[in-house]
Amino acid sequence: MKAIYAKYGIELVLEENQVITLVVENPRVMSDMLRDIYRQVNGEEGGWILSENDKIFSLEKTSVLLDNPLTADCNEKKILTKLYKELSEQAKTSLYEECTQVNSHIISFLEKLFATVPYHLEMELDVDIAGLLKLYGVKIETDGADVLETLFDYLRAISSICNIHVVWILNLKQFLTEEQVGQLYEFCFYEKIYLINLEGQKNYALKQEKCVIIDKDLCVIDTSLN
Repeated sequence: MKAIYAKYGIELVLEENQVITLVVENPRVMSDMLRDIYRQVNGEEGGWILSENDKIFSLEKTSVLLDNPLTADCNEKKILTKLYKELSEQAKTSLYEECTQVNSHIISFLEKLFATVPYHLEMELDVDIAGLLKLYGVKIETDGADVLETLFDYLRAISSICNIHVVWILNLKQFLTEEQVGQLYEFCFYEKIYLINLEGQKNYALKQEKCVIIDKDLCVIDTSLN
């Protein structure tokens, strides 16, 4: 898979078991890139292209931008919506009989409840599993005692539930130690996640990452070729 930003001549080859670190030393260029990523992961137009074998992929459907690792939330709306949809489908297929029984009990309870008041009331007879899950506050239990564990929870949820495997992350190395960064890389490799670090200045580089630099003069430097 490739991530291409033609405006500044960027072509990133995304490979398994490798992290891309894109160092952008020019603030204006960084702003342009981030603005387009943000727009595109939210369904708008932008300059980034994700492609594989001449097939173009929507950033909205295949990637996510994490602009602050401290705010990673595996119970964000996008994830819970997908989770509730998946559970609703399971309820109506593999647990159809149990779902029907639950619905019957709820209807019976509501009919008895309606009888306690002098009003003419009506209700929907089909069970709304997603509404039921929301009513009971169903969410993903997290182990997020620190930033790294929170990121593990978030990335696991976004990849397994939302089927998103391209993650753009801003200034990762400002929030994690070198050892933690290495652990995060290995986690992404295991989960088949393509991780793209966006940094404002060159920091240390681990053996699992490929570093591409756009310097202040807009020259593109692939350090793996040096």
